[in-house]
Amino acid sequence: MESSILPLPFSDFPEDVQLCIISFLRRSELEAFAATSKKYFHLCNNDERLWFLKCSRRWGSRTQIHNWGGGKISYRNLFRLLNQYESLIGIWSYDYICVGYSKLVLFEWGPFYITGNRVFPSQNRGYNVIKKPFLWITLTSDGQTLNYLDRNETLPLTDKDLFREDSEKLRGGELILVDIDLSEDRCLWLRENRLFSEFRKLLHAGNGLEDQYEIVYKSPPDGLMAQMKKILASKAINVPDIRLSKKERRTERRREREKQRRVGRWRSQRFQKITDHSPTPSRPLQGLWKGIGHDRMLNLYLVSYGECSDNIYGEVVGNSSRFLISHDAVFTARTTAFTESPMSSEEEHTYNTRAHLRPIAKSNQAELEYLDVLRMFYAISPMFSYHGFDDGRVWLYADGTFGFGFSGDNYIVDLKPLLKNGHLLDATAMSL
Repeated sequence: MESSILPLPFSDFPEDVQLCIISFLRRSELEAFAATSKKYFHLCNNDERLWFLKCSRRWGSRTQIHNWGGGKISYRNLFRLLNQYESLIGIWSYDYICVGYSKLVLFEWGPFYITGNRVFPSQNRGYNVIKKPFLWITLTSDGQTLNYLDRNETLPLTDKDLFREDSEKLRGGELILVDIDLSEDRCLWLRENRLFSEFRKLLHAGNGLEDQYEIVYKSPPDGLMAQMKKILASKAINVPDIRLSKKERRTERRREREKQRRVGRWRSQRFQKITDHSPTPSRPLQGLWKGIGHDRMLNLYLVSYGECSDNIYGEVVGNSSRFLISHDAVFTARTTAFTESPMSSEEEHTYNTRAHLRPIAKSNQAELEYLDVLRMFYAISPMFSYHGFDDGRVWLYADGTFGFGFSGDNYIVDLKPLLKNGHLLDATAMSL
């Protein structure tokens, strides 16, 4: 006679096992489960055990869960906030026309904050890229975000600075507080916090707030915005003196405008997330790349595939030798216009007679001449598009990298990946 094994009811499991199981439930599922009994209601709202477990499982390998919010924030609240800001992690691009030496920004996890880094090429004639932190996203113990932005990008903060309430760097004039707006279309806005902006304008306009500066910046992070709001609320609104003549009022307004200009206006910034930052089997050229340009300096490139066409677009998004102006497009190719290996003798000659652009220390031409070419795309340069569609070539190599070149020069710009598994290759921190 066969013995039947009855399933063990969930209520008979040890509490630790129950916590482990329900920690995999989504928020809506937890709410429904908590309504089944008083015991499960308390179990689903156990902050120290259940919600810490959910936070630790999801982000514990990337950040120090117990240090967020000074270790005082509820883990339920922390889960909600980290779930919201997790979408920041990754590589972003400026939407502005002229933004400096690079359009790229990398957001990554810190011990108890998220860091925003400018990414740009180094000038050491190698493949190194530089990460320069400019934004730190932290949390207060009551679950409010506190985002420090270094508008001059000269004051990198350390873990010690962000952890201490009396840090001199946090009270310095280089940092401003910003709000972060994430839209559904993968756009990110950084805007100066309204309370901070009003306080800073009144401070620099000489309206008697100089003696309040130390009070605000000696406040712990939890009370920073509250102190600012209290001081602004208690400040009398300046009412124009009707006894002044029109000329005197115009002079007064001009003086106020000059004071406001001395505040140092910071413009809001908009970013677009780059999701297709790595190649795929169907899109082998796609992603972020780096290579040595004709000036022997390192460039950063973004290659994308058109959604509604068969075109491939390559543009420079970082240059170590000059400022970017607009979208520096470098080539356009068609996915349908290509030649598979083996190539014709004419194309073999075109490829083999060109010099590969590489760092000086690695420009071993004898080694580079024998890169296996799997496929060759016909390309055009936006600068010389009137030459026709055979103006240039893009060579896809067997190792997954590629190079491109055009008629009129005798070079091939060989590219290598900028990222691997979401992390920068050959990255160095900016030391100031």
